[in-house]
Formats: sequence, C-alpha cells, structure tokens
Amino acid sequence: MGKSRQRILANLTDPQREAVSYGGGPLLVVAGAGTGKTRVITHRIAYLLAEGVAPDRLIAMTFTNKAAEEMRRRVEAMVGEQVYVTTFHSFCARFLRRHIHVIGLDPSFSIYDRTDSQRLIRRIIKARQIDRETFRPGEVLAEISANKDRVIGPDKYAEQAVGIEEQTVALVYRDYEEELAANNGLDFDDLLLKPLEVFRERPDVLRDYQELYLHVLVDEYQDTNLPQHLMARALQGKHRNITAVGDPDQVIYTWRGARLANLLEFEEDFPGAHIVKLERNYRSSANILQAASACIRHNQLRREKALWTEDESGPLVEVVRCADPYDEGRTVAQTASELISNGVLPWQIAVFYRTKRQALPLEDAFTALSVPHQVVDSVGFFERKATKDLRAYLQLMLNPRDDVACRRIINCPCRGIGVKTLQALQEEADRLGLSLVEAAGRAQELSSLSIRARGAVERFWNLCQRLRSLPRDSVEELIDKLLDITDYVAAQPDSRREDLPETVEMLLDYARQYDSEGPERDLLGFIERTALVSDVDGWDERAGAVSLMTLHSAKGLEFDAVFIVGAQEDILPHRRALEEADHGAEQMALEEERRLFYVGMTRARKHLFISYAERHTAQGRREYANPSRFLDELSEEAVARRAGAQGDGKRIALARQIEDPLKRKGPCLSILSVPRGKKRLTKGARVQHASYGVGQVLQVDWLGTQNRVKIDFEEQGAVTLLVTADDVAGG
Repeated sequence: MGKSRQRILANLTDPQREAVSYGGGPLLVVAGAGTGKTRVITHRIAYLLAEGVAPDRLIAMTFTNKAAEEMRRRVEAMVGEQVYVTTFHSFCARFLRRHIHVIGLDPSFSIYDRTDSQRLIRRIIKARQIDRETFRPGEVLAEISANKDRVIGPDKYAEQAVGIEEQTVALVYRDYEEELAANNGLDFDDLLLKPLEVFRERPDVLRDYQELYLHVLVDEYQDTNLPQHLMARALQGKHRNITAVGDPDQVIYTWRGARLANLLEFEEDFPGAHIVKLERNYRSSANILQAASACIRHNQLRREKALWTEDESGPLVEVVRCADPYDEGRTVAQTASELISNGVLPWQIAVFYRTKRQALPLEDAFTALSVPHQVVDSVGFFERKATKDLRAYLQLMLNPRDDVACRRIINCPCRGIGVKTLQALQEEADRLGLSLVEAAGRAQELSSLSIRARGAVERFWNLCQRLRSLPRDSVEELIDKLLDITDYVAAQPDSRREDLPETVEMLLDYARQYDSEGPERDLLGFIERTALVSDVDGWDERAGAVSLMTLHSAKGLEFDAVFIVGAQEDILPHRRALEEADHGAEQMALEEERRLFYVGMTRARKHLFISYAERHTAQGRREYANPSRFLDELSEEAVARRAGAQGDGKRIALARQIEDPLKRKGPCLSILSVPRGKKRLTKGARVQHASYGVGQVLQVDWLGTQNRVKIDFEEQGAVTLLVTADDVAGG
C-alpha cells in the first residue's frame, strides 16, 4: 500500500477504515451523531484520489455552502487536490445553465425564492378571482411544493384532484407553471426537477454524466428528497459507485421533502449495498450521550445502533424549570455569562429554539447582561427589502423576461409609476404577449397610458438598457455603479434611509468576497449563490459571540455548551405535530420532533441545559404550559433538575435586569415630560417606574404589540423593559 494511502487511513477506527477503503459498488455509512462522518467522507475522497481516480471523475454533494467548503478544504489539505464538492441545488443550477435549452428555457433563468413564488401565486389567485381567505398564497404554494417533491406535475395533480379545493389548486398550479415559463424563471423545487426532465428528454446527456462521474458521494443522505434521491441514483447508474453517509435519527426536514425511506430502504434501491455503522461518538460527554440515546430509542422508524464514547461522564444534563419565557431568557443569559467567566469561549456556546419567535426574550436578556451574541439567520439579510430590491435589478439585467423582478423595482425608488400605470402596462403586455420590460420599450405606442405615464415608463426602459450595458467584470463594481445610476439610497424615504448604508455595505462586502474567489466568478453565479444561501451559512464562528439559532439551523454544528429552550408541549413537540397526531399521523409527526430534539442535544460537547417555562403567552393570553414529554424520556442517571432565576435565591438580583410588565397590575410607567393623559413613550421622555424611580428613555424599539424600551434610571442605571400601551400612563 502506498504511503499516501497509509497516511490517509492512519488514526481511523476499524469501521471508519472499512468505509474509507471500501472498493466498488454501493456503500451506505450509517453515521451516528458525532461519529466522524465528515472525516469519513473526506478521507474516502482522498483515498480514491490516492487510488488513482482523477479529481474530475468524482462528485461529492451536500446541503449547505458551509459544509461543502469545509469538505473541499479538508480534502485539499490532505492531498493537495481540488475536487468538485457542491450542494444539490448548486449542482443542478450549474447543470441547467448548460442544458436547460433542451426543455425550451434560456440559460439566463431567474431563481425565485419563496417570497417571489408567493407573489406570483397571489397574482394568479387575484386574476382568477379566487377567494384569498380560503386559498391563501402561502398554503397553495406549500401544496404545490409538496407535489413537486413527490415529482407530481400539474397535469398529474389535476388528474388526481378530488373535490373543489384540490381542483382549484390544480388550476393555480398549472397557471403557476405557465407564468414561471413565461418569466424564464425556476423556483427551488424546479432546480431539482428540471435536470431529471433533461435526462428524460436527452438520454445521451445522462450517459455523458454517468460516464464522467466514476464515484458519486452524498453527505447527509437522510436529508435527500425524492428528486435528489433520483438524481444520485441516475448519476451512479453506470458504475454503481455511490457512497451515502447519513443517520435516520437525524431526519428533521420532512417538511421540505426529506424522505426517511431513502435511508431505510437503501438496500432495495441499490442492490448489493455494503453497510458500515459508525457508533463511537467523539463529540459529547457520556452523560449527554446517555440522555440523548435514551430519548431517541423511543422512535420506531430508525436503524438501530449503539452510540458509545470513551470520554468521561462530564457534568449532568441540567433540566431547568422557569416561570415564563422571560425568566427562561434571564436564566440562560446568566448561565452563559457564568460559563464565559469560567473560561468557556462565547463562540463555543449556542442557544437553540424551535421557532424564531422564541428569540426575543433571549435577545433581551443577553443585551441586558451585556453578553455578546449573534442571531444566526443569514437568510434574513437576503430577505431585507434593500437586498431583494438590488438583487431584482441584477436579475433583470440577466433576464429581461422576469416580470416578478420588474414589478418589484419598476417604481423603486419612486419614479412616478403607480399601481394604475403598472396595471395598465401589465394589461398591454398580456395583450401583446410581451414581458413588462418589452412592453415598457413600446411605451409611446400604448394609448392606454397617459402622456405622463408613458414618459415615466419610457425612462424606466431607458434605465434598464443602460444597466444592461454595464461591464460585469466585477460584481462589486457593478452593484456600486447600479447604486449610483439609480440613486437608490438617497431616493429612499427618510424612515428607511437610516439602516440602508449598513445593508448596502454588507452586500458590497459579500460581492467583494465573491469576486476574490477567482476570475470565473460572474454575475450569474453571484445571483445563484445569493438565492441558495441557507441559515447556517450566516453563522460566523469568528464573531466572538454566543450563537442564537433554530434547532433546524443547528444541524451540522457543535459547541462546548448548548442550551435548548422551550422544551414544553406545543413548542417542542410543536403544536402542528400534536395536531397531526390527533389525525392519526402520530408516529411520523412526533418522531420527527423527537429527532429534532435529539439533534439539538447531540450538538453539545460538555454542557447541555434544557429549559421549559411553566407559563407562556398564547394568542395574547397567559396560559400554563406542560413540560415536554421528551423530558420524561431522558435517562435520569444523566440528568439534574433545578429551578430558573426566579426560583433560585442566588439569581433573584438578575430578575431586576429585565422586568416583565405584563405581570404587574396597573401601569408600570408614568410619563412625566408630556401633558397629562398622553401616552407618548419616545426617546428622551422622562418616566417614573414603581420600582426603579425616575429615568429618561434612551431607546424605543417597536415589536408588534410590545415595545422594547431602554431607560436610564437615576438610581438603577440602564434597564430594558418590555412594555405594551396598557403599561403606560400619562404624567
């Protein structure tokens, strides 16, 4: 055996070595949490290269840009070779840029995110005069997406439709597909489906790819949906060299199409498959592993495995009972602060929650205690209005047929093209069979538009032509020029202009980083990347802060200390799962919630805290909550139970840092600096609080029905309060 292969196999366990050095044919690596699955798949790639497989003869697929980059980096560090490691969606987008003409679309197609798709659905529902209360765009889109995940097109769906509701959705589904085609657009589901369509239309294209890729390796196979499974099966069809790495206990994305059957029935889909189990855990302490394993054993739909570790037992898993979500936030923030004081680095601490709305009490508490923290939600940046506006401009430069992008920016910034003018232009475009941009180019011929409207539309068309003529050597310079030509920032209303410079600079930084990756980086690739970003791509371990994120976003990460909050019925397991259970789908729904809980627990290396609130607010009412059923499934030998901040005498002082005014009877603030009877809580106002005395408002953040108010009290100093209108009285 060559020295390079010996080096690659060194320091691997026997099961890991078996998987890495396996010869030809299908291979399934059942890798439990923390058992080194990324190590195995990257070492296998390196081993295949050492065996003489050319780098361009293998492809590795995963699910996030961050995971793909990590795999590429590890392989290159081992063997000095660059290999094609990509996400499924990125591979399919790249494939379609080359071959989509086979099915009648242009390579400059736009990629529509969920918001874009909903806008299209909303327009179709309005045009068909369908009741928007009964058929909500988001729900209709979810039904369409679910059928695309099952590879059911509009014609087949229409044939199977039963009842008026399904028949109505079938009409919208067909219109939606026609609108996408007219706009030269694809949604996320189409990125996976259209390559399969190309393979059906052109078997010779499929044969070329099957010949090209001698080995296909898929990470996180438990997350694949049916189209991804069919894609992997198609690519390995000639050589049958597929390596799939996954864990049935970590299937947490069935809501977006992931199929547990892809792993459980792997041997049926790939006859003769060799199975290797990785059961030694290298991440978590024994107590964490014991508690998590005891819980997941209650699932029936799984491949049995026995995780074990040589690590010491470590601290007990703490289950913390809190009074309410704000007590929970205070408890978590205080405990995190203590961990940091004891030497745990802030970026090695994470707080997981089931839904994003649970983040507010945590953010308040971390802010009040000055604990550095980051909310991991990079998709939020690309969903900001300014970011989406600028992306729409770039999209329209590439694809002038994109009416969704055109409608977004035709009057942004304001250029005198109102709703009536846009509607008239759309009607003319529909009548003439043109896109909105094409119709705008004939503005002077459109008699339905007023003279003023024609001028405004024509100026927009001239702007589009000017933007399309810009050089595209650098995406950063292109965006900078776009901002200058459109006067985007300066033309915005004062109410929006304050946060714009930061957003624009972040986008320019992102483009600058993209440009630096090489001369082959073009505008098409930039649009593609920003469309396919995921939550976890926004996690920055260099931020020096505690990470706050959803349990779904936590997949694939690990931390020294982990907090899981909201472990109560209706949250974890989520209410939707309990409702499904009432309708006979209890096993599938509850088992996925348990897997989500298990994934969160197994992100922790040394410290694991699980908390729940005895009371919470639901639909504006204070209600008692029951602890999650999953807490009763933990191994008691590995668990310690205690009360939160309000139930711990040593922590009572912390409760004063953030008051919850909803618990008080009567107003908690009196405003001193405005006429009696007014309730105007603004920056600079002087107020009086029953406990804290007199102070001045430093900051007011609007949070729906509540305000987050920071007040500098004369005796207590700065305190953050959560306040509703009922909590404020005139001076």
